[in-house]
Amino acid sequence: MANTPPHCVSCAEPTLGRYCHRCGEKRLGDGDRTLKHIVGHAFEAATNANGKSLLTARALLRHPGQLTADYIRGRRKPYLAPLQLFLVANLIFFLLHPLIGSNTLTTSLGTHLHYTWHTKIAQSFVTARLAQRRISTDAYAANFDAAAVTQAKSLVILLVPIFATAVAFCYVRTRRTVVDHVIFAAHFCTFWLLMICAVLMLTNATIRLLRVVDVFPSADVVNAAIFIATLVIMVAYLFQATRAVYGREAIWLTVMKAVALALAFDVSLQAYRFVLFFITYWST
Repeated sequence: MANTPPHCVSCAEPTLGRYCHRCGEKRLGDGDRTLKHIVGHAFEAATNANGKSLLTARALLRHPGQLTADYIRGRRKPYLAPLQLFLVANLIFFLLHPLIGSNTLTTSLGTHLHYTWHTKIAQSFVTARLAQRRISTDAYAANFDAAAVTQAKSLVILLVPIFATAVAFCYVRTRRTVVDHVIFAAHFCTFWLLMICAVLMLTNATIRLLRVVDVFPSADVVNAAIFIATLVIMVAYLFQATRAVYGREAIWLTVMKAVALALAFDVSLQAYRFVLFFITYWST
């Protein structure tokens, strides 16, 4: 009985070394129970994660398309996975949301009722809801807007498959797989989330500076400036990214596809808002 080998605490398999040959669980020693080991392990995990995050962000922002091309050809270990990266960017967006002061993704009830392509549809549903519950628009808007923020945090992932459809349509002749298009879309949507954070924060700072000198741009002017700026940035990014992932074509053709995809992303955003309206509506 004295020579009986210890058993793995995870799978109960007899173990002769430091690691279980069946499941890989490590057999703890005295050194594994010290505070020094715990701190060291936490530091190693944090530095590895941070190093991988920085490398991923650098590839995404400085070299459009490189991250997607590397991931598709199998170079994945140095980078965060596409979905993981998207979720990190999504978290950053919603953490900065109070500073951004925009309803780009959350989309308030007022925006649905007055500033979207589905305005009339939204008005008909909301009018019926207000009559049924006998409440005011302001009272319902308070509940709707709070719920929209919660719903948007998870529903924003819909941007990826919607935009991937447009990418697949533009590059149907490349014989790429659906997964390749989804990866490209996930990386671009991640870039867009980070870009829109920067653009909106810069816009807010510019507006404050203009107010100091008694210049008050209208909402239409501000929205037009944001649309033009983001469109130019997206086209420039997509031009380089598509060439890196899908191969080089005639420059004029790549430019046309980049413009088409940038506009398609705007359509994807409108489709996402349409879905967000109904999900939020039925939850409130």
